[in-house]
Amino acid sequence: MVHFIPTTPEEEVQLLNGAAVSNFSELIKIIPQKFRLTEDLGIGTPFSEMEIERELIQLSNSNAADNFCFSGGGVYDHFIPKAVDFISGRSEYYTSYTPYQAEVSQGTLQYLYEFQSMICEISGMDIANASLYDGSSAIAEACLLAHSFTRSKIILYSGSLNPHYLQVVKSYLTGQDMELIQIPQINGITDLNALKSYSENIAALIIQSPNKNGLIENWMESKKKMLDPKSLLIAVSEPLSLSVLEPPGKCGADIFVGEGQSLGNPMSYGGPLLGLIAVKEQYKRRIPGRIIGKTVDKNNNDGFVLTLQTREQHIRREKATSNICTNQGLLALRATIYLSLMGAKGLPYIATICYQKAHYAANGISELENYSLPYSNEFLMEFVVKTTHSAIDVTNYCAAKGVSIMRALTDESDSLLLIAVTEKRTIDEINHLIKCLKEFS
Repeated sequence: MVHFIPTTPEEEVQLLNGAAVSNFSELIKIIPQKFRLTEDLGIGTPFSEMEIERELIQLSNSNAADNFCFSGGGVYDHFIPKAVDFISGRSEYYTSYTPYQAEVSQGTLQYLYEFQSMICEISGMDIANASLYDGSSAIAEACLLAHSFTRSKIILYSGSLNPHYLQVVKSYLTGQDMELIQIPQINGITDLNALKSYSENIAALIIQSPNKNGLIENWMESKKKMLDPKSLLIAVSEPLSLSVLEPPGKCGADIFVGEGQSLGNPMSYGGPLLGLIAVKEQYKRRIPGRIIGKTVDKNNNDGFVLTLQTREQHIRREKATSNICTNQGLLALRATIYLSLMGAKGLPYIATICYQKAHYAANGISELENYSLPYSNEFLMEFVVKTTHSAIDVTNYCAAKGVSIMRALTDESDSLLLIAVTEKRTIDEINHLIKCLKEFS
């Protein structure tokens, strides 16, 4: 609970005098009467700090935080080492921004440089920026980059793209004189044969793997099927999965984007999140956001600076690829700490545990009456389940039994569930999920 001390009556008088008014009503007289609150807020009488704390604890007891979480769809319940919270909570790091002369904050620039280096290593790309708002805005920024580079107007996207990502992309591209065209999915993955209908004026193709159904797509084959040689392949992925999958940079992708929440950041209420973007060398002057570079000072000591700034909006204005002017520094720090702790062996170890537990759960569920796996393609830690029951009723029943699951992201038939299994879920918890589904049958 955050503590604060309200203003005293004497301080309120000082504030009003500073504004050259005698009372609060005079202060807000410029606001039209129809926009002012006239009725009582209805929040009751004031509480002491002790009473407020008791009230909030009672409210928090209504949360389902102790449920076994099998929900996914882009935000996942991974284990976070306590060292991540401890280090990222230090006062040197726990601030909003660097000073306007960013090079004063060498510590901040150094961890952002290390963050960029780690994202490049994970994705197989050449250059990464210091992060974006979230995975969905990163995809939208990648679309703008592709449009700027190719001068083409059409963005193709797979029908297996996370629909929440798609909503943000559509918002970003409104008024941009660009067209979004969906490539259909077949058996839960992109129908790459449909690409033969699009041979020119294509800025980019967006392929997510693992996709909204949890299934693994083929980036290399996607690149081969693209008929317009100028168009770019935007590979969307979850970074933990890239520790066991071939990275997009080695599969022909031009741009990698992803959601970095799983790298040491909690689910919270679905945010804040961490946008990742990395590109090949030839696109370095069009990548959005801040880029940290390493250099040496006049004494030949290592130092870190903001580099390639002439491509950014605060200098190029309307000629810049992007209007983005900030990043998720604290979440990028947490990701950097997490990746440092996990190391080159830890990440694939975690991903392998997720894979094994997810397949254990899938095998158990598929043996139940009224449940089946509609897709035969390979998945990593998330999969779709088809049921003859109402998916809404099933999720509500499981929630009452202490298990959080969700409907599939584009379930229009009320018959599809999306199950995500991370390293945190034990075999007993998975068996409890299977038992709940069986009981509902």
